[in-house]
Amino acid sequence: KPKGNNNNAKKNTAGGAPPPPPILGLADLPGFGYAKLSKDAKENVEIAAERYLSARRELALGVLLVDARRVPSSDDRAVLAALYDAGVPLVVAATKSDKLTKSELGPALMKVRDGLGLPEGQPLCVSG
Repeated sequence: KPKGNNNNAKKNTAGGAPPPPPILGLADLPGFGYAKLSKDAKENVEIAAERYLSARRELALGVLLVDARRVPSSDDRAVLAALYDAGVPLVVAATKSDKLTKSELGPALMKVRDGLGLPEGQPLCVSG
């Protein structure tokens, strides 16, 4: 076998050191949007989300997904406010933009921008 040819990955780790931490981790905060929850369950989700956001100092970016076809809801505004309050840099992504015609897209994005008080350049359009 040629020198340096080793297919055993375990032998190639430095001193058996653990692998490096992941570069990117994603966390979905369930219970927002169109989830059917009781008032108590919704309150519990909101409390848990606020705790998560305030305790996770390593959060590098929050991404709020909103439906481009809908006016932002009070839940959307609450999540946005929680991200701002936690000091998390954020971007708003307007989903389902591919479901709109070219003539519908501009006004729809303005509704999202105005409804959330976003700066110029947001929201970003994303589609599946």
